[in-house]
Amino acid sequence: MNLYIIVEGIHTEVQIYPVWISYVAPNLNRIDDARNVNSNNYYLMSGNGIPSIFNHIVNAIEDVNAINSEKEQEGNHGYDYLVVGIDVEEESREEILQEIDDRLGKANVKLNNAELIVLEQKVCIETWLLGNIKVFKKNPQNQELAKLVGTYNVGENDPEDMDNLQPDRWNTKAQFHGHYLKLMFRERHMLYAKNSTEEVCKETYFNQLVNRYNETEHISTFGNWWDFFRNL
Repeated sequence: MNLYIIVEGIHTEVQIYPVWISYVAPNLNRIDDARNVNSNNYYLMSGNGIPSIFNHIVNAIEDVNAINSEKEQEGNHGYDYLVVGIDVEEESREEILQEIDDRLGKANVKLNNAELIVLEQKVCIETWLLGNIKVFKKNPQNQELAKLVGTYNVGENDPEDMDNLQPDRWNTKAQFHGHYLKLMFRERHMLYAKNSTEEVCKETYFNQLVNRYNETEHISTFGNWWDFFRNL
């Protein structure tokens, strides 16, 4: 089983995905050159955010098609899946899929002999990270966090359903969710930043997200991610 993976983020997903994949699909080995695919490999690259990721998807399909054709001629196995990890902020999954279809249509590109899998992150990967009930503190000392918890308690309510509670300060839901997460970490004297993901890469943190999904069906797009990789 071989996967070609494109993630939206420049830093966060590039750091987190390989570690999480090692927990749920330890048989997969990362390769640095997409052309070196053999067996039980995955190649991972950043799509450099929105809207660049859509251009990268087109290029990746052309890349996968070329590699798979070459591997077939050699009698070897190529890629089975092209996986896209992308934020769904103000858009719906259907709108993201339509945008991908439109880009592929304009480029006259079609994925051959592999399956396109879109794993959305609603609202963003920080939204998933808000699902750790062990890190969440329902009675925080920080006044701003206490006010946010009083308005929307992510320990009890699904983080994916949380709106932007500070629209005068943050332009998007994703920015606000990231701020809420940083406050939550600071309350526990922990650090989170897009280029500092050590805490959320820990297996104990990952397992808490799995537990949250299994017990409540919250962070369901994380659950889709987990289900896909564990069933490979």
